[in-house]
Amino acid sequence: MSESKWGLISAEAHEHLLLIRNGAVIRSQQGGSVWKRPSDTVARIDTSVHRLRFTADQITRERVGVQVTGLAVFRVVAPEVAYRMLDLRDPERHQAILEQMFVGATRRLVATLSLDDCLTRRKDALAAELMAEVAPVVGGRGHTSDGTDRGWGVAIDTIEIQDVRVLSAEVFEQMQAPFRAELALQAVRAQADVAAAQARVAAEVERAAEARRAELFAHEQARIDAERARARDHVEHEAALQRAAQEAALRRAAEVAEAERERVRLDAAAGLERQRLDTTAGLERERLAAEEGVETARLTAEARRLSAAAAAEATRLERAALDQVSEARLRELLLTQTGPEMARALRDSFSQIEVRPEHLGPLIAAVKAAFG
Repeated sequence: MSESKWGLISAEAHEHLLLIRNGAVIRSQQGGSVWKRPSDTVARIDTSVHRLRFTADQITRERVGVQVTGLAVFRVVAPEVAYRMLDLRDPERHQAILEQMFVGATRRLVATLSLDDCLTRRKDALAAELMAEVAPVVGGRGHTSDGTDRGWGVAIDTIEIQDVRVLSAEVFEQMQAPFRAELALQAVRAQADVAAAQARVAAEVERAAEARRAELFAHEQARIDAERARARDHVEHEAALQRAAQEAALRRAAEVAEAERERVRLDAAAGLERQRLDTTAGLERERLAAEEGVETARLTAEARRLSAAAAAEATRLERAALDQVSEARLRELLLTQTGPEMARALRDSFSQIEVRPEHLGPLIAAVKAAFG
């Protein structure tokens, strides 16, 4: 697309600007702005992606008519070459040229292919061949100054065959008959396979259910056995506890009886010991009493003897005193000499015996008799 006005010319990001002066491109840029003189030519070339739909009718190698519908995606990749080769002011014109190229190429390819290849090999037998045939023609590889270079500056990104349709309904029906029969046979086989699979699945389910029932029965039997074992263990444990309690009670009874027998034995032994000690103490008391009686008798006899000696001495002294001294002198002598002497004589004996008042009776009687 060219511009006739002068001034600042701007382009979008998907547009390529060409500034041409005196028939030569002096500036080429993607988007942006250029200043145009009145004598200059500015072209804004759309470089965005475009799509082209085409349809071609052709008979195959078997003389069967088919209709091929395809889609091509293209874009301008060499704006300078495209500006020189195509009339970009009217996009429909160069799209029509491309469409005619695709239709012609498709017809040539379909004429060399079988119907089966057309139907089943869309990508490699048609799309790839169209790409190989058309892309080198429309592609650009040079500059505007190179007049010998081929191409339009257009790149084909992809070609897709969307549909291949048989034009004759009778032929299509005949073509579909084997496939339909095959499909019916496959359906029957599929149904048989499904039935067999269902039978296998049913058998598997039955076997699984039987295994599950067996497992549940085994589990239940194991649970019952475990319950019985626990009950048996509980009974045995209770019996063991009862036996242990009985044995403990018997041991306690035996220990109590043994303790009672030991207590009785100890009481008996203690009683015998007390009896022995009492007997021994009684014998000792009797022995001591006998010894004390003998000693007392001896001392009594000794006291009597001394008393008799004292009485005889007193009698003798009295008689002598009667001859030589007076009564007062005799009393003085008795108190100062005879009495102390008798006391010294009896002192050792009186420290070992118990002198009772009745033991001093003879002495007192003797004293009284002596001193009237």
